[in-house]
Amino acid sequence: MKVQGWKRSLSSVLAAVMLLASLSLSVLPKQAGAEAGIERIATNFEDGTVQGWHGRGGNEVLTASELAAHTGAFGLKVTGRSQSWNGPQLDVTSIMAEGKTYALTAWAKLPTGVTAASISMTVQRTTDGTTYYEGVNAGSVTADGWVKLSGQYQLKQPAQSLSVYFEASSNPTLDFYIDDFSIERLPDPEPIVIQQDIPSLKDVFADDFKLGTALLANEIEDPSGPDAQLIKKHFNSLTAGNELKWDATEPQEGQFNFTRSDKIVDFAVENGIAMRGHTLIWHSQTPNWVFYDENGNLASKELLFARMKRHIETVVGRYKGKIYAWDVVNEVLEPGDNQPGGLRNSLWYKIAGEEFIEKAFEYAHEADPDAKLFINDYNTNIPDKRQDLHDLIKRLQDKGIPVDGVGHQTHIGIENPQVQELDDMIQAFTDLNIEQQITELDMSVYTNDNDAYETFPLDLQIKQAKRYKEIFDVFRKHADQLTAVIFWGKDDLNTWLRTFPVDRNNWPLLFDERLQAKYAYWALADPSKLPVDIQTTTAANAGAHIDGKLEDAWSKASAVSILNEGAAVAKFKTLWDPDHLYMTVDVSDASTNGNDAVEVFIDGNNGKTTAYEADDKKYTFRRSGANPGKPAAYKVIKLTDGYRIEAAIPVDSMSLNDKLGFDVRIVDKAGSTVTNTSWNDRTGSQDTDTSKYGVLTLIEGPQSSEALMGTPVIDGNMDSLWSKANIITTDRWVQGTNGSKAKVRTLWDAGRLYVLAEVTDSLLSKQSPNVWEQDSLEIFVDQNKAATASYQADDGQYRINFDNQQSVNPGVLGGNLVSAVKQTANGYVVEASIKWTGSPPAAGDIIGFDVQVNNDEDGDGDRDSVAIWNDRSGLSYTNTSGFGLLKLGGQ
Repeated sequence: MKVQGWKRSLSSVLAAVMLLASLSLSVLPKQAGAEAGIERIATNFEDGTVQGWHGRGGNEVLTASELAAHTGAFGLKVTGRSQSWNGPQLDVTSIMAEGKTYALTAWAKLPTGVTAASISMTVQRTTDGTTYYEGVNAGSVTADGWVKLSGQYQLKQPAQSLSVYFEASSNPTLDFYIDDFSIERLPDPEPIVIQQDIPSLKDVFADDFKLGTALLANEIEDPSGPDAQLIKKHFNSLTAGNELKWDATEPQEGQFNFTRSDKIVDFAVENGIAMRGHTLIWHSQTPNWVFYDENGNLASKELLFARMKRHIETVVGRYKGKIYAWDVVNEVLEPGDNQPGGLRNSLWYKIAGEEFIEKAFEYAHEADPDAKLFINDYNTNIPDKRQDLHDLIKRLQDKGIPVDGVGHQTHIGIENPQVQELDDMIQAFTDLNIEQQITELDMSVYTNDNDAYETFPLDLQIKQAKRYKEIFDVFRKHADQLTAVIFWGKDDLNTWLRTFPVDRNNWPLLFDERLQAKYAYWALADPSKLPVDIQTTTAANAGAHIDGKLEDAWSKASAVSILNEGAAVAKFKTLWDPDHLYMTVDVSDASTNGNDAVEVFIDGNNGKTTAYEADDKKYTFRRSGANPGKPAAYKVIKLTDGYRIEAAIPVDSMSLNDKLGFDVRIVDKAGSTVTNTSWNDRTGSQDTDTSKYGVLTLIEGPQSSEALMGTPVIDGNMDSLWSKANIITTDRWVQGTNGSKAKVRTLWDAGRLYVLAEVTDSLLSKQSPNVWEQDSLEIFVDQNKAATASYQADDGQYRINFDNQQSVNPGVLGGNLVSAVKQTANGYVVEASIKWTGSPPAAGDIIGFDVQVNNDEDGDGDRDSVAIWNDRSGLSYTNTSGFGLLKLGGQ
């Protein structure tokens, strides 16, 4: 064995020397052998050759060209691509050493006149006969200047082959330039030592539910290493991230491979950790051979079931008694596929219909009657999807199918979904009398796919921690339903969110890249260790009458929850004018006590001091209504489950963009017991200390209009019915400072919303293949005016270009839109109707609404300006919180 190992090392050195001989800039290895690796190599093509690079697909043409030079005289010119994965590739098998981390850098540019496109730098690794594609970096590249692509890569597993390549997946024929490529080994970091003197999370939640993590086999290669130590200390349930999926266990028909899954299961058994199986049946990561017969035709149902039965019997049977629960079917719902019951139109479904789900559970139960069998899915917080899932489980139960539990993946973001949605999600399945588990929990720190941080901002660290605390309060509330909460990864280095949906840093878990506890951990283990979190909210510019009636002005204000152990005890709204801060506070408290009260604290200059100053005030509004008008006018309104305070608080000379220190405290008195719950300062020091107040910013607030009743004919003509409609204008700029705008009219009836827009546009263009960059009108509707950070089932984005070509988000709402377009001397007119979703609104209701004009000013395929009626954020396509308000009026 030693001789063979020596031969491998010698061959690696020879390969490295041959490669280095072709490089124009390189540093030889400090030690011989692939185990040592190479300190640094670089290719700059200055010798006029491609220096070892070759095409991945065979059709590419790689040349050293002066046109492709970032520095010096030459760079690498890539032409002749015909597939999205085609591009230049460099074999680096002899360069990278296992366990080492490398910095990879390259410069990219497009030829003159070529439209911007994304180019990615990826490492292709083959280990134990399986090829993996691991993203390093990707970026938008243009013809205007060179773009630096850089990132780090750690070789965590032994590799039989290793290469770096560049591709442009969005444009299979794109030509591009690459220059000044380098790989440099980074210094070895200080040894990682986990914190043994902190509470074990599995003990923190011992009385509630199992606390688990997903992992990959490489994380426990060293069973005494820090990764394994962290798992053993904090988690009492494990899930294999990839190793038990079909492509890992049976990549070829009848050829099973349990090498990596055995490592994880054995580790769990040896350390007394419960093991969870993920997943038996999934539309993804299932080899294509499963769905086709020997003639290449779609398999029959009988053949599919035979393969399914053999696979499940083999995999589940191997781990019988060792795996306590299985995700039998995963992600079988996709309402956008328009199949009955919201089922995903996968190959499983196309061949066998809903029956494949039934068979999967039956086969799994036969293979291990004692294992708990789960159906697992994502976005179960969305009402329509969770109802589809609920109904599916009920159908299975009625047929006697052995479904023991429902798994909620719960891949969430820093802002969405709302905590209440997760509460509702769990509550929705309680009538089925089955177990529930949170199966794949993580929290992206981003709200869109465009942002990227080099380091984790402190304010986001605290925000993430607080959100984890609120979410786990909900989980504990439902501990009678939940049997496990499982994170999708244990630390921020081992997370899929570093490459999905784009390549960027992300910090979604409780432990950082060096396995140290984050604020998110302390939020669960000991919240007292968190820094003071200063919450923020806004007040919209509008006045209100203190008369116990909620006039339309209050629709401009967003409701803010005051939480206690994850449950909302009150919600407040705020408005302002130059002399008053207006408030409504709805308190949930069915037990009436005249001394119950709402206390409001205001620091007029947001001074954040530890002692009261002249501008610091406290206002007490009692449930009994005692002492009204002194020093602020207020009324008390009885609610079904509590009471409402409506108040006008005098504040001197307020103006737009002012910031007030602000807090609200709910005082609940029951006999001799007093419970105080605050919006921001939970220390109870608001009476003397303003440093922990939240911040209230005075904003303009949303614009509003009224749609009158009427039913126009959608033909592109402005008939007389439109003459009575109110006019709004898209005169706020999301992109650019001038360009195309529109005058917009709205009408409505019981079935639909109607929009007519007169768009001024001197040059009509749909040069770009991207529909959002074509000259077009977009209509945004939030029917229930929920103003959420992501789209709900009633929310839609409806786009119509000047040629009346439609695009709708989400696509399932495409049938709701009817439109007609006529071009005019100075632009075009769009007339559209949008069908209400679900229960239609009624006269007097207010919906979220916005309208936007996209403009390619010079016809070059780039969007030069975006004008909108209300929401300047640029996030209207995914976030409804910035929409304007449209009241549905009468005739």
